[in-house]
Amino acid sequence: MNFNSWLNQTKIDEPDLELFITKLEPFFSNVGFKGAEFERKVTLGLSKMDSEVEELLKPEPNVED
Repeated sequence: MNFNSWLNQTKIDEPDLELFITKLEPFFSNVGFKGAEFERKVTLGLSKMDSEVEELLKPEPNVED
């Protein structure tokens, strides 16, 4: 059984993991794991979350202490 077949079978056997596996599938190919692409996407996601947190923590103008 190749890796992609194993992933598909795991989604059937473990339906709770289906969404998680589906999100990871683009990072796998017939030749292996696309580590650089995965790391880039993780970095982008973390940067986005940092920006959102910074925006939420910014004091609003004209707000009394």
